[in-house]
Amino acid sequence: MSRCHLLILLFSVSTASLTPHTSLRSKRGLLELDGVIKCSTGRSSMAYIMYGCYCGLGGQGWPRDKADWCCHKHDCCYEKAEIAGCIPKSNKYPWACDSRSTNCGTYQ
Repeated sequence: MSRCHLLILLFSVSTASLTPHTSLRSKRGLLELDGVIKCSTGRSSMAYIMYGCYCGLGGQGWPRDKADWCCHKHDCCYEKAEIAGCIPKSNKYPWACDSRSTNCGTYQ
């Protein structure tokens, strides 16, 4: 991926963290992911861009810790969704944040 594309991705994810956090959201896939990460960990998704083996772009090797395993699982879910014909990085999905616990709704 070119530096330009990476900068656009980083900018779009980082601006999502500037939006107010409400209890139920329905925006875009990657932007929602930023909110889910912030809700669950209290940290910006930017903290995980180059973290471990699977957080950020690409992924290979054995996940290093629980956070890296989470990124690995997320990558696997996106891959399965893409094989099924979905576009998980841009499709909308509902989710709720309650006391740093995230619940994803059913995709419609």
